[in-house]
Amino acid sequence: MLDRIEDFHQAPCRPIRFGDVGLEIERRDDGALILSAKAPLEPHEQNLMRRFWRLGDSQADKTWIAERAKDEHGGGWRRLTYGEARRDVSAVAGWLKARGVPASRSILVLSGNTPTHALWMFGAMAAGVPICSVSVNYSLLSTDFERLRHVVELVKPAVIFAETADFARAAEAIAPADAVIVSAEAGAFPVGTVAMSAVLASPDVEGIGQAVEALDPTAPARYLLTSGSTGRPKAVIHTQAMMTGNTASGSQAMGDAFDWGGTMLDWLPWSHIAGSSLLTNITWLGGTLHIDDGRPTATGFAATLRNLKEVPVRFYGTMPSGYAMLADALEADEDLRKTFFSELRVMLFGGAGLPQPLHDRLQRLAVATTGQRFMFVSGYGSTETGSAISYTWWESTRVGIGLPVPGASLKLVPADGAYEVRVKAASVTPGYFGDDARTAEVFDEDGFLRMDDLADFHDPEQPLLGLFFAGRRVEQFKLANGTFVAAGRLRTDLLEVLPGMFRDVVICGEGQADLRVLAWADPEAERRLGDAMGAAVADGLRRYNATHTGQSERLAGLLFLAAPPDVEGHEVSDKGSINRAMVLRRRAGDVARLYAGGEGVIAP
Repeated sequence: MLDRIEDFHQAPCRPIRFGDVGLEIERRDDGALILSAKAPLEPHEQNLMRRFWRLGDSQADKTWIAERAKDEHGGGWRRLTYGEARRDVSAVAGWLKARGVPASRSILVLSGNTPTHALWMFGAMAAGVPICSVSVNYSLLSTDFERLRHVVELVKPAVIFAETADFARAAEAIAPADAVIVSAEAGAFPVGTVAMSAVLASPDVEGIGQAVEALDPTAPARYLLTSGSTGRPKAVIHTQAMMTGNTASGSQAMGDAFDWGGTMLDWLPWSHIAGSSLLTNITWLGGTLHIDDGRPTATGFAATLRNLKEVPVRFYGTMPSGYAMLADALEADEDLRKTFFSELRVMLFGGAGLPQPLHDRLQRLAVATTGQRFMFVSGYGSTETGSAISYTWWESTRVGIGLPVPGASLKLVPADGAYEVRVKAASVTPGYFGDDARTAEVFDEDGFLRMDDLADFHDPEQPLLGLFFAGRRVEQFKLANGTFVAAGRLRTDLLEVLPGMFRDVVICGEGQADLRVLAWADPEAERRLGDAMGAAVADGLRRYNATHTGQSERLAGLLFLAAPPDVEGHEVSDKGSINRAMVLRRRAGDVARLYAGGEGVIAP
């Protein structure tokens, strides 16, 4: 079998030019460490819109964004060039200025990833009005729109762009009395809704271009929503300086590895930091984004595979469940393997989220297909850091979170046998919009942003090997008898004892008498083991318990989950890790079944 190649480490790696970053470590008397890139962040253009305007001249005919056409002709790619986009962005900005929309209000977007959504993102920035793109789940999967109402109260939109009729009920339910609704399907909305065609009717490239030159790149440009484990959205302020700082530092560290100026295919929603930052990166470097209309789900992944067969990429990134589904597909389809690996140089994952066995499996597939390894790099960041502020900017076969990029520093504070992570960088947010108390709380006395994560060195004697993710602080809890449990470490230990068996696991037990596990099975392990899967897991739990004998470590049972982690339901964090608190909240029935010991529960 393709994934049985055991010596993939010996295969040559496709050549990558990383940046010259280096590492400096300051050791403080209290045991804290300050890790910083030795290379300073190079001067760069902080005004994203100024750069975008110039690309409208220098590469007017190059595709900025392409989306799959949904028509009777087989669904080819519909393309929006940089020149066309600048024209339409100027129309959106001019329309906002003509209406007198102030910077104290905002634009709310109810839409999936589409070229028109992108026009609003960049048109709002050009007009100096903050924009907030909302997860489609808030509109399409809610019955009472409670979360969406909270967002509206928080960001006070003057304009709501609800792209299609699917969003009509939500928009009508939550629109402030003085807000105007704009839609590409205005006829499906209440009287007074403005047609998108009317917004685009009066472009003013020269006039808005002059306004762009005067923009303050440190002013709020967009609000990205993050709920963490609270379930109550917070609006993280993003400025153009944050966005461009993140792109510049990542590009400087990664050299030509990411190829953001080339051709990309991505599905991650722009309401989420991973998707929105990629759009920024691609735009800043003049690349082309193909919007993937697929999803890493049982019903949606076929569309992604179709797109990957048509759009060879040098750089690819998705969530861990997406990589697992990709590995399954690559093993089954030789043509897909040949196309996918034909140009691929780098795949990216959030350093918290990729099991080592899945990493190794994909590398074996690449070597079997091309005779070469690709570079699997990791990144670490959050909505508050404007995406990744550390990467593995060197060749590595270890799953980790890398080291800081130029302009970034990590403050590591000893905690619970590892280090609590705090961050400073050009891309760190100034705070939460409308929440001064939380803003003050999240920064420490030295101005470092508290990430609420734990990390440690792969090898303390060789810090240049980088850091690994050691869990979320909020994942720590107590059993019913008060015994403290470090769930993040238990997760790592279990995945090591049973390599390749799970896509991921969630440790359960808060307020319970013992510890148990919810897990997502690895399909390759299910295929290989068949009916023996349960017995293999039971045996693995016994082996795990043989070396984890304390009440805070021993596992009493495991239940497999059928539905994969839901990124739009916040079951996957900004870092690519499983949001344990949200999984437990949304899957309370599964937790109850796990502890009732019913059908499907595997005991050691």
